[in-house]
Amino acid sequence: CCLGLSFALTAPKASAQTYTTIDVPGATETDANSINTAKTIAGFSLDASGIATGFTRTASGTIQKLRVPGASDTRAYGINDKNQVVGWYISSTDGLTHGFLFNQGKYNKIDPPGSQTTNVWTISNDGTVIVGTYVGSDGIFHGFTRKGGTYTTYDAPSATLTEFTGVNKAGIMVGIWEDANLTENGFTLQGTKFTSVTYPGSNITATDRINDSNEIVGLWGTSGQSEPFMGYKRMAGKFTAINFPGSTGTRCRGLDNAGDIVGRYTDAAGVVHGMLVTP
Repeated sequence: CCLGLSFALTAPKASAQTYTTIDVPGATETDANSINTAKTIAGFSLDASGIATGFTRTASGTIQKLRVPGASDTRAYGINDKNQVVGWYISSTDGLTHGFLFNQGKYNKIDPPGSQTTNVWTISNDGTVIVGTYVGSDGIFHGFTRKGGTYTTYDAPSATLTEFTGVNKAGIMVGIWEDANLTENGFTLQGTKFTSVTYPGSNITATDRINDSNEIVGLWGTSGQSEPFMGYKRMAGKFTAINFPGSTGTRCRGLDNAGDIVGRYTDAAGVVHGMLVTP
């Protein structure tokens, strides 16, 4: 999804935190999208040609590049405590976007039946649940879960677009939905209880991840689909702004159970870097 903000808007006060830049050597852009308990980060980087390569980065800084065989573009978005990685890739054979699971050195395609495009966002820590979004033959984005090889589709109430982006140990889902006016909001789904999430004063909100303490991270804006963005975390209904110092925009994409947050920010020169934010 795409979100924007206006810096004239007064945001909830950000708490004191430590911000660290995460860059893949030689990359023109780095996106840090997920972090597990061992502090291994999953994400992707772009080269000078704009081609994406997925990666994992350990706490000591060791980087493993991820390229799905036969793909022209690979993007990692989720990692769990078993070091299973999920994301999506563009096939150089059919030109379509497919989801993938990388587990113990092997890549597996993840596509709900009838999917024209698949984006896999997250895998649960125990590896039993994969969540994401797909475009069906109707041309609409639907949320989906994959449990034990069984796919289940979900559409938010009155939504024209639905994406699942995160799931925690309790099975609470988070995601994004779009209404008839093309306004995007976040949501939580606990069982059958759907709750929309909107950052105060914004006209567009994404909820990207949720941890086992029900802490949520995402991004928000006031300029529709336009850059720049600001990140946030939300705990017990309280929002806290996350903005990388000196940046022109920040996106929060993932967090672990210790409250460490990963994402990306844009510097004053317009370069996108990955980030790690620690409490």
